[in-house]
Amino acid sequence: MILLIHGAGASSNNFNYLSLWLDQELQTIDYKVGDNHETIFKKIQRPNEVTYVIGHSYGGLLGAEWLSKDVRNVKGLIAIATPWQGSPTARILNWFLSDEVWKDMNPGSELLRKINAINLTIPVKNIVAAPKSGNGLAGGGKSANDGTIPVASAKAVPQGFKSTKTVELPYTHSEIMQTFDLVEQIRMFVDNPVQDLFPVLRLEEVNRGF
Repeated sequence: MILLIHGAGASSNNFNYLSLWLDQELQTIDYKVGDNHETIFKKIQRPNEVTYVIGHSYGGLLGAEWLSKDVRNVKGLIAIATPWQGSPTARILNWFLSDEVWKDMNPGSELLRKINAINLTIPVKNIVAAPKSGNGLAGGGKSANDGTIPVASAKAVPQGFKSTKTVELPYTHSEIMQTFDLVEQIRMFVDNPVQDLFPVLRLEEVNRGF
């Protein structure tokens, strides 16, 4: 079963396109930013049957946090346009707006420090939205961005993730969820995460858990 976790301010409907193309059993959960994370995780049904976790944006952070407690039978995590190091825009917006997401996405926030301290040994595929152009606000006026978060933040996977691969796709933060390129990236990972991340890995390395 694949667990799908949507981003901040979105809903499980964000996965409607992907669900048309993925053959595995899918489970989605809905939450609101500001909800207690333990309460969010309690919404996951049959956790021992989850074999892959896919999170978009803030959902990638939640997926990593859930897996940090116990990977159970999960074989891999796919993070899509996930702001591992937050966004400078959040620091500005947090001055004016009380929405919890701006506090969490502020670089150096308590949540981001927690996420970046996680040690995770299962394979992680980090898919970065990297369009040809973003917008000045999302990039803090000076950095490449996907229209919502800096591309550099999405690339900066926590150091405690032991087995990772980053793939860039030329779409914005939102439109990437409606592309067949993303479907193909997910399929390759779910079919064989080790081979997808390490295509030239020797058999003996696979056998000892790379």
